[in-house]
Amino acid sequence: MSNPHRIRAVVLLGVVAAAVAACQSIPSVASLVPTPGPLVTVTVHGGECPEGACGGTTVIERNGRVHQIAPVAAELGALDPNALTALGAAVNTADFEAIRARPFTGECPVAFDGQEFIYEFGTPGGTERIATCETELDPDDPLFVAMSAALAAVQDR
Repeated sequence: MSNPHRIRAVVLLGVVAAAVAACQSIPSVASLVPTPGPLVTVTVHGGECPEGACGGTTVIERNGRVHQIAPVAAELGALDPNALTALGAAVNTADFEAIRARPFTGECPVAFDGQEFIYEFGTPGGTERIATCETELDPDDPLFVAMSAALAAVQDR
């Protein structure tokens, strides 16, 4: 290869390398698409109720709507924008690996008429599941503080 051809090959290689580097700094299409599904789903099961086992599922949608989907469908209200923003930020910044790093070591309360809580958080990377019979929850973790505040605000309305 003569010098002009080598120079062109080196320039072309440099252009390709620059294009690849530039593409890596652009957010992926997946990160630009809103995260599907609910922001938070809380399922409670176990315990003894007059009609049998207790339980239910409450959903906090990304638009702030709060509703129950089980045992019967029911509208519970809506989060105010500040509570929704705080909860969304807490979900998106939570360190789920650190939260799950504290395993639950006792006997699951379901074994003696108690209840287990299963939380599902809709994050940009997918659904993160935390169950109280698998993980010892820290009620002072910012994620659970924000979620408790949000649910309490709906109940107070």
